[in-house]
Amino acid sequence: MNRPADLDKAAVTFADLGLSETVLSAVKDMGYETPTPVQAASIPEVLAGRDLLAAAQTGTGKTAAFLLPTMNDLGHVVPPAKKGERGRRRAKAARGRGPLMLVITPTRELAQQIDGVCSAIARRTGHVAVTVVGGVSYGPQKQKLAAGCDVLVATPGRLVDLIEQGAANLDEVGVLVLDEADRMLDMGFLPQVRRIVERCRDERQTLLFSATLDEEAVGSITDLVRDPARVEIAPVTSTADTVDQYVLPVSGDCKNGLLTQVLKREGAERAIVFVRTKRRADTVARRLERSGIKCGAIHGDRSQAQRERALRDFREGRVQVLVATDVLARGIDISDVRYVINFDVPEEPTDYIHRIGRTGRAGELGFSITFVTRDDADEFFDIEALMGKTADLYDAEGLVLGANAPKIDPDRVPAEHVPSKKEKKRRRQRAKKREDKREKAARAPRQRDIERRRDRELLDSFGGASGDRSGEEGGARRRPGGERPGSAEQAARPSRRKRSGRTRVHAEEPVREQAAPEGNRAERRAAKFGDASKYERSGRGEGRSGDRSDRRSSRSRDERAGGRPDRDGRGGSERAPRGGRDAWRNYDEAGDGRRRGGNGGRGTRGGRGGGRDNRSSYGSAPRGGRGSGRRPGDGGGRR
Repeated sequence: MNRPADLDKAAVTFADLGLSETVLSAVKDMGYETPTPVQAASIPEVLAGRDLLAAAQTGTGKTAAFLLPTMNDLGHVVPPAKKGERGRRRAKAARGRGPLMLVITPTRELAQQIDGVCSAIARRTGHVAVTVVGGVSYGPQKQKLAAGCDVLVATPGRLVDLIEQGAANLDEVGVLVLDEADRMLDMGFLPQVRRIVERCRDERQTLLFSATLDEEAVGSITDLVRDPARVEIAPVTSTADTVDQYVLPVSGDCKNGLLTQVLKREGAERAIVFVRTKRRADTVARRLERSGIKCGAIHGDRSQAQRERALRDFREGRVQVLVATDVLARGIDISDVRYVINFDVPEEPTDYIHRIGRTGRAGELGFSITFVTRDDADEFFDIEALMGKTADLYDAEGLVLGANAPKIDPDRVPAEHVPSKKEKKRRRQRAKKREDKREKAARAPRQRDIERRRDRELLDSFGGASGDRSGEEGGARRRPGGERPGSAEQAARPSRRKRSGRTRVHAEEPVREQAAPEGNRAERRAAKFGDASKYERSGRGEGRSGDRSDRRSSRSRDERAGGRPDRDGRGGSERAPRGGRDAWRNYDEAGDGRRRGGNGGRGTRGGRGGGRDNRSSYGSAPRGGRGSGRRPGDGGGRR
């Protein structure tokens, strides 16, 4: 059954549509006076139990068009409270049951809006409604589902997750509503919708609401309805007569400044700015904040709490401007929006219809301004071809538009044909290349700053902690020796081949002795280890050097000069002098059994790598034997 679009419903009231007294009291609570055309055409068909295919432009009351008639005759999983009945008995009877009605919608914001209307009706009908959306915790949603519900409002992704976790049971669903069906398909939710529908009862009533009923838009899911009634109130190409449309040609490099100028000229209160991308939404919001305009951003990457906070602040007036992507363009009922600015021309002409539909709602007046550059002039002309009318030129006196603003003929006529899919695809590809080029150019200064900072850190690392900045241009530090990193003195120094195995980092340049100095014990200790007074004061020097003097008696002159034999009996390496107990650190990794300990190589006992903190291994094996705990240059440990 088709309902004509020009059906005169001026004399129809909600009472004439067949709604019960209980639901009519809810209608009165919500302040509805007369039904909109889509409500007047849809409610009788739904009350008759028929499936429905309904198309209407956004902001025409589609939510109440399916909630009022479905909740009018919907049963109760959770029995309505009776006088004197305890709530615990009701909860026990409903545990784990429901829902009886399922509403699927594409976005979280739209789900929250449907939940608000549903809750208002449920206060009269006694139904229990639950809403599950992504971006929030699973726990509370699982608890509500486990307690039982009559109506479930859900986004497809989160509902599929809950079904897979065994938290949602759709066996009792007798009424299925697909709201904004064309939008769900555009967002790629067709597989999820199919999986959800498979879990519902075969004998059910299905209501499909969409902005358009074109085969291309919703043809893939029209098989879900059986012998449906068709309701088409207005084509998607039409816009509300209460919205005045303006176009403002501008050069691409002047858009940002122009946005601030227009907002301050028109007044920044109760305005929505639409952009194409999530990143641009955040960028525009930050720029407006710096200009003294209070604004909030809302897009798909914002958490549910952030999106709800932005909408709440905008409704309550704490935020003057809302910057949003097309996620806000459909189905969100925000009252008293004075005007809309299309900072970017939308890719799809139908999105333009939904964007400007945020203003001029419920008979109020509003206007829209669209910024058009040379790159997106063709897309805007496609929008005018779809609407069949042109937008007026905005008065740009006193505004900075730039030298490359496109020329738009005020006496132009809409194009006769909307471009084909291939042409749209080519345009999107060109637009993407331009966008990538602009983003690359915007990132270039930031990349230069990163490279300069990296160069400064590299120069600082050459200078070390003791480098001196005095007299240096640009803050480059000097080496301890005084030369600047990269100087000729450093370039003349040959690079030293890196040795494998253990690496010692000395605090000062070592002074190696080729022969043991003559003199008393203190002089020999000072020549070999630097400051002897440190050992004298600590009380450790005498004992340590005494042990070594006894051991030296059986060694050769070369060994006394600073080396000691390896564990296989061959000559050892020189021992590096040190200025104190922590003059060097060992930075290598754990030892390798093929090289150390177990095969006569230098290293710690058993092939384990270690430093001076591994005191349990020092001196724990016979001196010079296999697996000795000392390393070359250690001088032994405390015995």
